[in-house]
Amino acid sequence: MTPVILETAKSVIGIYLVGLLGFYLGKSGFIPPENRKIFPKLVTSVALPPYLFVEVTRSFSKEELLSLIGGTLVPIISILAVFGLALLYVKIFAPSPRRRGLISVGSATSNTIFIGLPVNIALFGHEAIVYVLLYFFANTTFFWTIGNYALSLDGAKAPGQFSKNAALQAILSPPFIGFLLGLAFVTLNISPPQFVEDSLSLVGGLTTPLALLFIGLSLVGATLASLKPNTDLWVTLAGRFVISPLLVFLLTRYLIPAPPLMTKVFIIQSSLPAAANLALMSAYHGSDATFASLVVSFSTLLSLVTIPLYMVLFSLLGV
Repeated sequence: MTPVILETAKSVIGIYLVGLLGFYLGKSGFIPPENRKIFPKLVTSVALPPYLFVEVTRSFSKEELLSLIGGTLVPIISILAVFGLALLYVKIFAPSPRRRGLISVGSATSNTIFIGLPVNIALFGHEAIVYVLLYFFANTTFFWTIGNYALSLDGAKAPGQFSKNAALQAILSPPFIGFLLGLAFVTLNISPPQFVEDSLSLVGGLTTPLALLFIGLSLVGATLASLKPNTDLWVTLAGRFVISPLLVFLLTRYLIPAPPLMTKVFIIQSSLPAAANLALMSAYHGSDATFASLVVSFSTLLSLVTIPLYMVLFSLLGV
């Protein structure tokens, strides 16, 4: 258990150190408020498309992609189910219009690569990588289609003003286009020249540090009241750490039987903290970026407890 806790702690501490740097740069005035708006645009339009393209082309071969695509059924069903339950909460309790999509998407999607990959390797060895990537495939497809559309509605000026053209632009965003191009290259057995791939990798490597810096920047100037946990935050965290893994467990136990290792990896992947992109896209669409940053920060901190807890539950439940 100790290696698991250490690996989780390293990932979490790394996230917080970069986030704290962003907070300091904003608080000290080194990055003034008028310059912060460039971060979401820079990541969304410049860094994320090549990042997703390179992740897909390096992670899958054509044969692996086609043979493993059926394994995404469990994560797709569980993500959609949690998203639907969160929408039900939004419909009944009517939280702020600027965070309705955030609650739904934050409940359903997780940080599958930056935290998920090293943690699952520490837990289960390199045999887990293929299942990590399967969940990543489902999680990423959902986030940049339905998820991004839901987040864009949070930033719409008023109900009814979000046109079909705007909806199409939200779905066919630059990151999703990068993801689709990666799938196309893999399916067609096309490999970009090495110098092109290296350049794309360098630009894509900006994604995580810029996203984490922005989370710190977005908390500058937030009031103490806005930083306190509230019902919306607890509901989102419940979706992340309780409902998502519970649905995966029930699906693999009773409806879609899966190998033990796949079950464990999917449960861990489904219970990981919210991704930094949640805060970035909320700012990009003009919704509640402070709330999104709280979701990312609180869920990342709680993962220090929940990941080891799930390993204990695996033993108790015989998973």
